[in-house]
Amino acid sequence: MTNEENNTYKSLKDSPFKFTPSNVSIKDDAFHGSTAPRFTEWWYFDAMFDNGYSIQLNVRFLSIIKNRFALIYKRTDIYKEGQLIKHYRKRYSLKDYDASKEIPSVKLGGKEVIKGFVDKKTGNLIYDLSFEIENTSANLRFKSCTKGWKGTNPGGDGWAVTIPRAEVNGKIKVNDEEIDVKGIGYHDHNWDVRYSATQNNHGWFWGKIYSNNFTITWATIYKNKEIGQPLLVLNENNKGYINFKPEEIKFIGDKLSLKNKKMIPLHFILEANNGNEKLKFSMDAKDLHHDTVMIKNHYWRYHMICTGTITVDDKTETVKDVQIAEFLRFKNK
Repeated sequence: MTNEENNTYKSLKDSPFKFTPSNVSIKDDAFHGSTAPRFTEWWYFDAMFDNGYSIQLNVRFLSIIKNRFALIYKRTDIYKEGQLIKHYRKRYSLKDYDASKEIPSVKLGGKEVIKGFVDKKTGNLIYDLSFEIENTSANLRFKSCTKGWKGTNPGGDGWAVTIPRAEVNGKIKVNDEEIDVKGIGYHDHNWDVRYSATQNNHGWFWGKIYSNNFTITWATIYKNKEIGQPLLVLNENNKGYINFKPEEIKFIGDKLSLKNKKMIPLHFILEANNGNEKLKFSMDAKDLHHDTVMIKNHYWRYHMICTGTITVDDKTETVKDVQIAEFLRFKNK
């Protein structure tokens, strides 16, 4: 009986894929490109603010014909109490795109929208973002408070979680109203995601969970609906990270419901236990935002009510908060 018939997504304890993260450098967050003619690469940022707003910002480079034709987008999504209130996307041509291969610097139309650097005094990564579209804007500073890491996913694409957790400060503007914001943010960067990955895989779930002192970054990548390949990395504030093995992770997505003509889960169970570090969470969808990415692939951004505990060295922290997660489902699977 398949997971679809069971109405669940599940991870495999004996997953054929084992994620092996390593330390990230500032250059890892520069533009990579690809030897393939068709690929996509993106820089992703999100933040949960303490005034009920949340935000997602990204720049996506989608190569259709290598060095000749690409779709380049700058995107802003702003939410209030989990509900989408502003969604803007602006397209740029290749001649209006400039991204460094040495440092995280992305310019669109001559304006630097992403600028990353290392603070010489503290060693922390700092990112300044300047996204402006019509009467909506976000000018934010992300300051890292955890150690970043990188790895390779089952499809061979690169993934750098440059800032698993950041202190975020700045201003957003909604309908010409400027709002001061502060909160917790996240930044990652994916590259060399090839067209074949969208044809040969079902998709992936991804998210993160913050407690007072810890950050969980989790994902389960599906070759098909029966082969769920989990990964989970635990960061401690101002310290390093711990990688969990597939056999130590349990992921379930259930309570499937028809959304945008696709069956998607509205509830998740996430557990992990390596003997010393333990976590157990239940997550329920509070709000959903559907869109398409990479031309025709279905994408849902969740605001999830996360409830559970993290235990490290006999110290337990309880979480009951709203967190951001996603489900990317490829169109033909």
